[in-house]
Amino acid sequence: MSAIPFSGKQLQSELRLLFKLALPIFFAQLALTALGFVDTIMSGWVGTDDLAAIGLGSNIMLPVFIFSTGVLLALTPLISKQEGAGNADAIRVYLQQGLWLALPLGAVSVLVMLNLDGLLRWLDLSPNVFQLTSDYLFYIAWGLPGIALYQALRFFWEGLGTTQATMWISFLALFFNIPLNALFIYGYGPVPALGAAGCGVASAIVMWLMFAAGLLYVFRSAVTRPFLHGWQSIAPRWQAGMNDILNLGIPNSLALLFEVSLFSFIALFIVKLGVEVIAGHQVAISFTSMVFMLPLSVAMAITVRVGKHYGAHNRAAMLLSLYAGLGAALVIGGSLSLLTYFFRHEIVGIYSSDDAVLAVAVTLLVYAAAYQVFDAIQVACAGALRGLHDTRVTMLVTFLSYWIIGLAGGYVLAYTDWLSAEPLGVSGFWLGIVIGLSLAAVLLAWRLKRQFNVHFG
Repeated sequence: MSAIPFSGKQLQSELRLLFKLALPIFFAQLALTALGFVDTIMSGWVGTDDLAAIGLGSNIMLPVFIFSTGVLLALTPLISKQEGAGNADAIRVYLQQGLWLALPLGAVSVLVMLNLDGLLRWLDLSPNVFQLTSDYLFYIAWGLPGIALYQALRFFWEGLGTTQATMWISFLALFFNIPLNALFIYGYGPVPALGAAGCGVASAIVMWLMFAAGLLYVFRSAVTRPFLHGWQSIAPRWQAGMNDILNLGIPNSLALLFEVSLFSFIALFIVKLGVEVIAGHQVAISFTSMVFMLPLSVAMAITVRVGKHYGAHNRAAMLLSLYAGLGAALVIGGSLSLLTYFFRHEIVGIYSSDDAVLAVAVTLLVYAAAYQVFDAIQVACAGALRGLHDTRVTMLVTFLSYWIIGLAGGYVLAYTDWLSAEPLGVSGFWLGIVIGLSLAAVLLAWRLKRQFNVHFG
């Protein structure tokens, strides 16, 4: 990307636009991540088995959720490009086809979630942890169709450059999740105490509430309402929208899945190391996932801005968005790294008072501090590439970086002495994460530079 002249005032203006999009997404993602944070804390108060069940259950459920979310996320760059080109008819088609696609994605998610007991048996869990985890997965499964439909609506309005609704609906979800958790975890009156499994019931209800709130917003908002009229057909149309979503969304979904499943598979592979290690890993993941929402939100804003400039064929505006977005990601990643390292003891103390759990979590946050700059850069580059409708190479990069380097390399470090003096245990997996994310940041930055030159050189 060759530099072009732009003033500090232009850069400040672009940063304001990026953060106007990113901050509501951040608060929305923070609220959604806080759902898991609340589940972890409220179940942890019941006992270590419940905390371990939430850790395992959420890590097993997350790849299923991420797959449908990643496919539907294609709506944002597709719609932002058409918004930049001024093509309202194409936006209507993408909205319609996105909703159609959400239905089978939600149904398949339920089927997968209801057939995971074989996996749990393979993990050789204690009877109590097995039952709590199985019940949690059963209950939360019924909310996945609702959240898929909500995501289709959400990525539609975010593609139009409006993100406030995402924030307020996520706050609404958090508001209802806390009392629903209390009701089903601890029980009240005729409602029995379900422990960790109660989190699944509460989460399923909240997911459908989010879809209902999303529908209400789409029908009432002046920004979205015009696109509900003028539909030529309500039937699924493969050649008019559906193929575009799938061609962009499936590689995007797999890329996200490779990254997220890295952490989920680690949770499965460390089961043999004991409940305290599982719980400590869950504490570290819970915190790092929450703070990762800030660079992720900037990346999603970059997707919208780049997609709009791509549709308008505006080279100068796109370059400005890239400089502002990548610069913001670098600063944010560095700040999070310092925060995580210097306050790691205080952070883990929020989650648990078990000394063994605390010792594991504190160690893992040191590794988290080491990778957060690279994580911010790679997610920002991936967001920009998504705006350019380039997701296939991102998929390949994430497979190499996260599964081959991060997961396979981490397993070798964790359980063998091939690359270290002795097996490193769970720390070996986190060292693999550091190496994998560093490689992903370098490769995706190179790909972004090349793609910009292809389209705008």
